Amino acid sequence: MYSKARLAFVLLATLLAAPAFGQSFLGEWTATATTPGGEVSEALSVVKTVGGYAVTAKLIGVAEGAPTAGPGTDVVLEGDRFSYKRTITTPDGDVVLAYTGVVSGDKFTGTAEVGGFQVPYNGVRTKSGG
Repeated sequence: MYSKARLAFVLLATLLAAPAFGQSFLGEWTATATTPGGEVSEALSVVKTVGGYAVTAKLIGVAEGAPTAGPGTDVVLEGDRFSYKRTITTPDGDVVLAYTGVVSGDKFTGTAEVGGFQVPYNGVRTKSGG
């Protein structure tokens, strides 16, 4: 049986060891989606803003003029978990990409989904966020 002091210490240690709410995904990343057509990588930036969070990305190694997704919307950061959406405008209309994942240290694993089709989406931190 725990004494009150020991129980308080255990609870305090657990709280201090837990990641700060919404902080783990902040920073800069090299993110890669593994698609049937090959890997697609991007430089991803996640920052805290006055109104929440902002996600921006720039494709790596893709020809100039290739369609690119816009900034993140519906950004949710909860501890080590994240989700957000981005939209690509094509001649056939807008295509929404939905991303979800879990951060573990300086890496994340997750999925990118478009039209009900999911592909692995993983990243490596290149710079911590504040």
